[in-house]
Amino acid sequence: MFSKSCLDIWKEESQQLGIVTFCKDLDVALGSSGVPVGQITEFCGPPGSGKTQLCIQLSVSTQIPAELGGLGGKTMFFDTNFGFTPQRLEEMATGCVQHCQKLVSVHRKGLAYAIRDFTVDKLMDGVYYKHIQQCSELLDGINSLERLLRAEEKIRLVVLDSMSYIIRNNIENTMERIRIGYQILTKLHALANQYKCAVIITNDVTTRFNPNDPSSSMVVPALGESHSHKINQRIILGPSSNRDDAPGTILASIGKSLLRPSATVKFHITEAGIRRFRKK
Repeated sequence: MFSKSCLDIWKEESQQLGIVTFCKDLDVALGSSGVPVGQITEFCGPPGSGKTQLCIQLSVSTQIPAELGGLGGKTMFFDTNFGFTPQRLEEMATGCVQHCQKLVSVHRKGLAYAIRDFTVDKLMDGVYYKHIQQCSELLDGINSLERLLRAEEKIRLVVLDSMSYIIRNNIENTMERIRIGYQILTKLHALANQYKCAVIITNDVTTRFNPNDPSSSMVVPALGESHSHKINQRIILGPSSNRDDAPGTILASIGKSLLRPSATVKFHITEAGIRRFRKK
């Protein structure tokens, strides 16, 4: 029954690479090498806070060849509110290809063979896309995903953008929302753990009023407290309010993590994708 010790598990996890965001500070905050595999990571924030932008960037980054420190895998992208656009994927894929070409030409010329077929078209072809309108469609999609993983399809990232949108727009009863959400996350977590892929979900925010003081309110993640118990780490996103920061600067705060302490970092959203924060 007990075939592994904690040391065995620690060694396995310490050798497992994550998915880079193209912002080193954010990668360190998330777990030293980016978004960890085998776990569910949630990006939570209001509209325009960079949730979908990060999902698209990670869909590209997960395909970076293993020789360059990537996973060399593919992405399954479940889109519920038409936030995904092929044009944005093409822009970020172009930025990723150019970055890897520059990296090889300047620092790792011996790895030129690794990016010989690393093209924008290949990166776009490596993202499987499915628009989802009903929770039943999502559960069917997850079952299809499991069959692909069993068939050794190299899917290393699963994106659900946005989980809160599909649940809140399809289910009115609070207890039913909790039940369906639990079912979805349980399936995704099992697949992430078994096949060592990363799962990214996005969540909106909502206003919670204090029943003892109607004039008091606070902005909190949607889907409730029970939902937060099923995710491994939560990243709170929002635009920077610092006037000295350039447009497109986003704040990312680690709200919950199994791996890292609380931290807040900044990053830029550029035409080429997510990039490290630089002062003006």
